[in-house]
Amino acid sequence: MAITDCKSKEQTVQKEGVEKFKTNKIQNIGSTEWKQFIQAAEKFAKIQSENEYPEIGDNCLLCQQTISDDVPKNLISSYWAYIKSVSEQEAKIANENLAKIKKDYEDLDFNQFSETDTLTVWLKEEHETDLTKFKEVLKKQKLLSQELILNINYKKDLPQIEMQFNLTYLDTITKTVDKEIKAFEKDEHTKKLSKLLKPKIYLAHKEKLKARYADIKTLHKNLSWVNKANKFNKQNYKTQSTKTEKRLSEEYFNTDYINTFYDECEKLDGKFGVEIDAKSSDGQSNRQLFIKGKDPSAILSEGEQKVIALADFIAETNITTINKGVIFDDPVNSLDDTRKKSIAKRLVELSKEKQSIVFTHDLVFVSHLTEYTGNGDSVCHWMESADSEIGKVHLDNCPSLERFYKTSRIAQKYLNKAKNAPAITERESNINNGFGALRTSYESLVVFGLFNGVVQRFKERVSIDSLNKVVFNLEIRDELLDGFKECCRYMKGHLHSDKYAYKHPTIENFNEEINRFDCIKTKIKDFKSK
Repeated sequence: MAITDCKSKEQTVQKEGVEKFKTNKIQNIGSTEWKQFIQAAEKFAKIQSENEYPEIGDNCLLCQQTISDDVPKNLISSYWAYIKSVSEQEAKIANENLAKIKKDYEDLDFNQFSETDTLTVWLKEEHETDLTKFKEVLKKQKLLSQELILNINYKKDLPQIEMQFNLTYLDTITKTVDKEIKAFEKDEHTKKLSKLLKPKIYLAHKEKLKARYADIKTLHKNLSWVNKANKFNKQNYKTQSTKTEKRLSEEYFNTDYINTFYDECEKLDGKFGVEIDAKSSDGQSNRQLFIKGKDPSAILSEGEQKVIALADFIAETNITTINKGVIFDDPVNSLDDTRKKSIAKRLVELSKEKQSIVFTHDLVFVSHLTEYTGNGDSVCHWMESADSEIGKVHLDNCPSLERFYKTSRIAQKYLNKAKNAPAITERESNINNGFGALRTSYESLVVFGLFNGVVQRFKERVSIDSLNKVVFNLEIRDELLDGFKECCRYMKGHLHSDKYAYKHPTIENFNEEINRFDCIKTKIKDFKSK
């Protein structure tokens, strides 16, 4: 009936309105796509203007040409009237009803007896013949539903044979179920089920206990500790703790510590009359420093307080046997050069007894440290924050190590690494770092070779006595300049002039420049000996 009704109303629409729009210029007038196009055009026209569209002077929504006469205006108005016509609306409603009926058929679920379903299992055991009938009925209904859906899709109002099924046998099944329910309620099956459930529950609980046994054991252990804690005698603990602290205080804050502290103060040029008072109470050790009965901060400057704190720290590390190394973080901040020098000397002495690591931003302090270490077992690294890398470390690289570059020894190390490098990138990296080291050696050669260390970085004193050994020969000077410029040509990261444009270095280039440097150094040495 719904298909017939829909087709009838669509035919009415065709007769009443579509015929007048047909033309040889446009195909498929009256089709679903055509109607959708007209409906969308009307909605779009309402967005363009608050006034009724179209009017003379309006633009066409497609070609944008001006509507200058009544012919296209009337045609568009006829479209709008057609869409709003009663027959068109009725056809639209009929199509919507048909679509709803189709969806209802599509939503039907005929898979009612799954093999794993409890009802299916029971029916198979008790009423297998009836179950087969159920499945056959559902199968026929499913086929009928599929045929109806196809008819709706193609709008074929074909007659269908009505299916009627006798379901009186359901009453028999229902009575059987009711009977078993009553029997169950009378404990016939409940007793059997209860008897079967007891071992099942026991095994289930046993399985859960096994899964949580570790947690239960931990909880029991914790509760045992809680019980002990509740019985704990706090006062007795405080007494024992205080006795222990007194013993430790006497062991570490004794005469040896005090003498060591005073000795450190003298080494650091910090003899300010400091007195030490050590007390122990309630499990805590307290050590206080006084100058004439007053807090040192009220008498000493910030720099002098740092010296005292450093002496205290070194003294404590010296009397404890567990310390194998010490770390200092910028120990000379805001101190004058004289104290920096004293502290540098003491830390170098300390480094001979235990490993010492010093972090500092003070290049003058670094200069003093390297001066006192000489050529001993010390290394100096440069750390910086570059781009996204934080704390990038450049090994054996520091602005105050010029004297370590008096020879081409460091550059030679990079040359050997480059020769043995397995990868091209590693070889090029060693060559590039080597030219950087060689460049520093040229700078050191100027300071210690030509000018004999008369003026050095990070040193206030000018060595006048060394002036008689200053070497200045124009020929040597020119050779040194040429060697330095050639070295810079091979270095990335430098702005090169047209005359000294960057050259991609090889191992042979690097070896040649090292030999050039050694030759110039030899000439300076020979010239000094004349």
